[in-house]
Amino acid sequence: MAFVHKVDDGDAVEFLNETTEKKIIPELSRVVERISSFPVVVATEMGCGVVPVSESESRIREANGRLNIALSSVASTVVLMNSGIPTVIKGTLDTKRVPFSLSSFAVIFRHGQTLSNVNKQFAGGGSDVPLTALGEMQAVETRERMPELFSKFQTLVRGKILNPRRVFVSPMVRARKTADILFPDAEKVVVEDIREMRMGLFENMTHEELSAGKFADGSVSEDNAAVYQRWLDSKGKLATPSSAGFKGESQDDFVKRTVAAFDEIRASLDEDEIPVIVAHGGVQMSLCEMRFSKSGFLKNLHDWQSENAMFRFGELK
Repeated sequence: MAFVHKVDDGDAVEFLNETTEKKIIPELSRVVERISSFPVVVATEMGCGVVPVSESESRIREANGRLNIALSSVASTVVLMNSGIPTVIKGTLDTKRVPFSLSSFAVIFRHGQTLSNVNKQFAGGGSDVPLTALGEMQAVETRERMPELFSKFQTLVRGKILNPRRVFVSPMVRARKTADILFPDAEKVVVEDIREMRMGLFENMTHEELSAGKFADGSVSEDNAAVYQRWLDSKGKLATPSSAGFKGESQDDFVKRTVAAFDEIRASLDEDEIPVIVAHGGVQMSLCEMRFSKSGFLKNLHDWQSENAMFRFGELK
C-alpha cells in the first residue's frame, strides 16, 4: 500500500505561524521538503467554499493555497477529487503501484560556520578553513535536533537519514568535521569532486578587497578590480582567474563536476540506501538545482542554500 501523508489545516497553520512575508519562500520549502518524503500526499482543497468570514480564516486559506501550489510544483502527478471523481490536472494517473525507492531521495548538509563565513570571504575549494567554535556548536545542535527535524518525515526515510550506514563527504576539513559531529557512527566516504567551487585568485578574499583590486596572491591593481567586476557582471559564468597555486573554475564547470560526482554516488547506492551528503553551500545549490525535482516556488539558485550545519532534502528526478 502507499504511504499517505494527510495535508490538512494544521500544515497550513504551521507554515503560517512560522513565516513572515520576507521568510515565506524558505519556510514554505521546509514544509514541502518534509511532506514530499511521502510517495502519496492527500491535500485539503480550500478554494471552492464560501468567502472567509474572518481575517484569520482568510490568512489560513492563503497559506494553504500557497502550500498546495508548492506541493503541486514538485509532484509528478496532481489529481483533483470531486465527489469521488478524479480529474488529472498535472501528469498522468497511473493506477499501478509504484515501487517505493529510498534511493529516489537525497539529503545534503552544509558544513558549520567558518571564520570565512563570518568575514564574508570567498572560501572555495582552495581554502581549507576549519569550523569556528560556533560552527562546531551548530553541528552539535543539529545532531541533537535531528530526531525532531525529521520527526514528520516518512518513517523509512527518517530512519535511513538518522542512522545512515555511510555518509559521503567533501574532502575539506570543515565538511569532514561537520560530518563527524552529525554522524559519529557512520562510515565516511570522502568524495573529491564535491569540494566547494575553486575560486582561484578570489580565494578567501572579501568583496571589498576584490573591488579594490587585491587578489589572493598579494597583487593589487586596477586590472585586478576590472577582472573581478567582469566576473560579477557575468553572474559567475566566467571562470575565476587562476595562477600558480590558485586554481579557478567557472560556475558551469563546477556544476558539471559536482553533478557527475553525485551521479557516481547514486550509482553506488544499495537499494535501501538514501544518499546522505555533507559538503558546502555551493554544492547544495548545484545538486538541488540540477538533480532535485523542480520546485516552482524556488525561483533563485541561492534559495537552495541552507543555513550552516543544516540540510536540504528532496526527491530526485
